[in-house]
Amino acid sequence: MSTALITGASSGIGYELAIYHASTGGDLVVVARSESKLEALKTLVTTKFHVNCHVIPMDLTTENAGKIVMDEVHTHQLQIDYLINNAGVGFTQKFIEEDITTWQQMIQLNINAVTDLCYYFAKDLRANHRTGKILNVASTAAFQGIPFLSVYSATKAYVLTFSEALAEELKSSGITVTALCPGPTRSNFGASANLDERISNSRMLPTASSVAKFGYEKMLAGEVTAVHGLGNKIGVAATQFAGRKTAGKVAGQLFKMVKK
Repeated sequence: MSTALITGASSGIGYELAIYHASTGGDLVVVARSESKLEALKTLVTTKFHVNCHVIPMDLTTENAGKIVMDEVHTHQLQIDYLINNAGVGFTQKFIEEDITTWQQMIQLNINAVTDLCYYFAKDLRANHRTGKILNVASTAAFQGIPFLSVYSATKAYVLTFSEALAEELKSSGITVTALCPGPTRSNFGASANLDERISNSRMLPTASSVAKFGYEKMLAGEVTAVHGLGNKIGVAATQFAGRKTAGKVAGQLFKMVKK
């Protein structure tokens, strides 16, 4: 069976991706800041699904974090078949009213760590004449610049366009790249993004497990861009019809209303 390296696996969509992969019989390498949460996940998947799970407690906002993670993989002679870049952070705030280190850390996590891990993973696969799959978690925010989410939407636009370009570059190598674009999801992201809990925990939102299953299946199918949910697909189409500037203004007003 295939081994998946999943970042941000301690909660939310990343946690559900780990559970779903393990349920198929696949082994895991899980990465997140919280070692205790990763160990709890390891206990669950090894007991319930009888798979192997290697824990790498790592803060991916650290410089060169991607290389450090892959060095750990090499040290333990782990063979990775699927790379799932799920770790990411968002924060709702006016750009100049937040400390610059917040935005720098967001860029490090949402862009630099994703880029580095894709680089070292794809390089390894090609050097060893192996095929594999990459799933990068972007967002429907990638399709327009969103006021109050300016840096977040910009980083997710990078993840989307980077994934699309990389998919074409790596096609002949047998390596597929998928950008998963979920909309608002019922998870702990809303709290960390400074959104009103009544919105972020609304039962009208899709669950993290449903988004994870959708993204995982699209990765297996080798689809390049995967927008989750009919409403989100319509929203993305409307953005393209109305234009990025208009869509960004509307989205900005919505996020202004749901901000704490």
